[in-house]
Amino acid sequence: MATLQLSTASNAPTIDPTRVDELREFLDEWLIGTGSFDDITAKIAVPERDPDTGGPDPPHLTLYGYASFSPTHRPTVREAVLEDLDDDLDEDEREVAINDETEELLWDYAGEHTEDFLRELSPFLTEPFVVQTVGYEKCRFPHVGYQYRVDPDGEIEHIQLG
Repeated sequence: MATLQLSTASNAPTIDPTRVDELREFLDEWLIGTGSFDDITAKIAVPERDPDTGGPDPPHLTLYGYASFSPTHRPTVREAVLEDLDDDLDEDEREVAINDETEELLWDYAGEHTEDFLRELSPFLTEPFVVQTVGYEKCRFPHVGYQYRVDPDGEIEHIQLG
């Protein structure tokens, strides 16, 4: 059986410099993408100084990795686990079971929260954010390809390529 090969990359939109820490906390709540070999990395770059002006360069966000852009909200999945959890466990066993089941279910929920992720990300942005995923399986058609774009005002565009 062939393995689907995926690659995801985004542009590097600037973000509100006063909300960098808040954005980091927001991103920690999400599994942004999954794949056979990797997860999506979210990186917030906060440059020291703009070499041309000497002033601070605005921070920016990038996403990249060998996986599909398919955000899953960890707290939402955790709530689903809590609803179905057996009450016969002691406190330590219960927490381990919750964490294990949450991590396992994240794969089942992959992509179900994509528009929520983009909508909640938009207030941190000062310019549009664009992310693309492309992939193939043994160079056969159809190839996988799609793009999401969100503006700072929360307007979302989804384009399926191919």
